[in-house]
Amino acid sequence: MQADIFDVTAQDFQTVIAQGSVNKPVLVAFWSSQCTLCQSLLPLLEQLQREHANGFTLAKVNCDTEHQITQHFEIKSVPTVYMFVNGQGVDGFAGEQTPAFINDFINKHLPDPAMALLGDAQTLFAQGNLEEAKSTILQAQKLNATDNQIKLALAQIYLALGEFENAKPILAVIPLADQNMIYHSLISELELAEQSSQTPEITALEADLLNAEDKLPIQYQLSIQYHHVKRYQEALSLLYSLLSKDLGYENGDAKKTMLDILATIDDATLVSEYRRKLYSLLY
Repeated sequence: MQADIFDVTAQDFQTVIAQGSVNKPVLVAFWSSQCTLCQSLLPLLEQLQREHANGFTLAKVNCDTEHQITQHFEIKSVPTVYMFVNGQGVDGFAGEQTPAFINDFINKHLPDPAMALLGDAQTLFAQGNLEEAKSTILQAQKLNATDNQIKLALAQIYLALGEFENAKPILAVIPLADQNMIYHSLISELELAEQSSQTPEITALEADLLNAEDKLPIQYQLSIQYHHVKRYQEALSLLYSLLSKDLGYENGDAKKTMLDILATIDDATLVSEYRRKLYSLLY
């Protein structure tokens, strides 16, 4: 017996099928050793169970020996296949079917993998495992880039990690229909974070930058201040603009500062973008 593949008897029917299908779908295959079709169907079902990464349980019922179960379900012919979800038989088919039909039959009853990852990320977030939650929700986003539940969860994790610049553009595109209580809470959190990151030093430097004839010294100091409050996008943008004008600014200190920021922030997309930009200046 392999993981999540069972030869079911009357003794374990309740555990494997009725109770087991509460946690994940259970595909029940009624078969007989006298059935030629069954001999090809069972290996196919086992293969699909493995290919779906244990997304469902396969329960095989031998009608030659398990008369009680067979009679209970009034099985008239084999092979007969039922899908159980939450303890109830919700769908089924009988007789010969193509592999494509069977795969589609299974897929329509499996939970959305992106939603499953969303649930995992939310659990990790609640447990305080923020980096794991971030990695998990980014996987969900790769599977479903348009779902607003996933977007909100990602923004929530970014805010908890202090990655305000990553959260802001996500929240900016949430449509009105999905601007729920969680959304408004995150907007408030973002506004508070932005207020706390707008230090007097930053305000003064931003004002000076507008009117300065020689902007490079102010850009450099402002980029450092942005970095201190985790406004990484703005810090890197300023440094790149400065280095575009003077690659060796401050005897190379500005370039070193940019490399140090790229080495310490945990945002693969942002790091990749500005490493590419910096290398274009170097080479």
